Amino acid sequence: MSTHSAPARGARPHPVGDLLRDWRGRRAMSQADLAFEAGISIKHLSFVETGKAIASRDILLQLAAALGLSLRDRNALLEAGGFARQYGERDLAAPEIADARRAIDLLLRRHEPFPAIVTDRQWNVIVANRAATRLMTMLLGPVRMQQPLNHMRMFLAPDELRPFVENWPSLAAALMARARHEAMAAPLDLALQSTWRELMTLPDIATPKFNESAAPGPLCEVRLRNGDVTLGLIGTVLTLGTPQDVTLQELRVEMFMPADAASEAALTSLAAQDA
Repeated sequence: MSTHSAPARGARPHPVGDLLRDWRGRRAMSQADLAFEAGISIKHLSFVETGKAIASRDILLQLAAALGLSLRDRNALLEAGGFARQYGERDLAAPEIADARRAIDLLLRRHEPFPAIVTDRQWNVIVANRAATRLMTMLLGPVRMQQPLNHMRMFLAPDELRPFVENWPSLAAALMARARHEAMAAPLDLALQSTWRELMTLPDIATPKFNESAAPGPLCEVRLRNGDVTLGLIGTVLTLGTPQDVTLQELRVEMFMPADAASEAALTSLAAQDA
């Protein structure tokens, strides 16, 4: 395993080392832990982190895999090491990911008459099935539906869905815990960090306190009321397995199931009225 010569005395530390130490700290991994998982020596990892050695492209990818980095962060690590990006970032309409888009569209259609949406890494709503569009239009109005929607802001902002959410305190806490977990896992994603800071400025929003190493629960309940219509929904988040594209890895499919028989009947009735 070859290494390059150390930088001159007084040179700025290699940025790769800063990134590796930060990600190790976030994952509570020692140098020994990371070296073992990546299949390299502790001495070589120490040299890379201190800037005494420059890691090869393959070594950086091994370290990224051992740290469980997202594709976006793997690209960032490669660029910090002076290499080209490994993973593409395409628009969802790009022909190269047409098969994935068809699978997502089929998933949304098959979830009818229950709501489902697709969001990007900043929780912007990219696609919504008819049930989700119907429900959001009923609550927010058709004019609001002509503007961009953000999943987190819709539930957390005082002038959007919040007036219709009966269990808003518990829902807000769950959503903020999830948002913070995702934001803290991607410290280099400036767009995500900006959105996180915007959420923190909303009224009555407190910084969530939870174990950094523990992921938020997979399910979240929301209870909605609009006049005589009452709905209980259980939301869950799905991600695409082993994607090789940054955009696809960052997509989140938010699927909502009825929490009880009455809610299922109400959603089915709303769909029938819209048929």
